[in-house]
Amino acid sequence: MYKITVSQKGQIVIPLEIRKNYGLKKGDQLAVEDNNGIITLRPLPRHPFLALRGKYKSSSPKDKLTTVLIKERTAERFREKG
Repeated sequence: MYKITVSQKGQIVIPLEIRKNYGLKKGDQLAVEDNNGIITLRPLPRHPFLALRGKYKSSSPKDKLTTVLIKERTAERFREKG
């Protein structure tokens, strides 16, 4: 059992060992439930796209996803007209 303190702003710190056990990272969300005097924190599932954030980052502006998508759409329009 861990003992934690509630800050003046109502914040708490989840101990490192628990964060590691549950893979909790910055930005993760928890559900808070009040069950007859027992406060329960439960990790909420991450959105699948959040796991991909920054994974395919490119340093070259020509490789940015928006640039690639615009090029593909332009090529599609050209094929549709031709």
